[in-house]
Amino acid sequence: MLYYEVLRGGKSGIRLYPHRFKDGLFHLMLEKGGETVRVKSEADIRFYLDHGYRLRMSNRDEGHSPSLIKPSSIRGR
Repeated sequence: MLYYEVLRGGKSGIRLYPHRFKDGLFHLMLEKGGETVRVKSEADIRFYLDHGYRLRMSNRDEGHSPSLIKPSSIRGR
């Protein structure tokens, strides 16, 4: 399972996971403000991470809204 651990701030230590949007898809971007790529599965996510795309990740239980995380910071790959 893919995850990112928050390193700073009041929510440091919580884990973020790939965020599934209301359209049922995961969203990735090559750079902030760039075109959004939408994928269905974690296998598809991994393909885009391997090509430098950033992933929207969140933790609803901890109240952390989606953040754009760079591939080198994502664990569980």
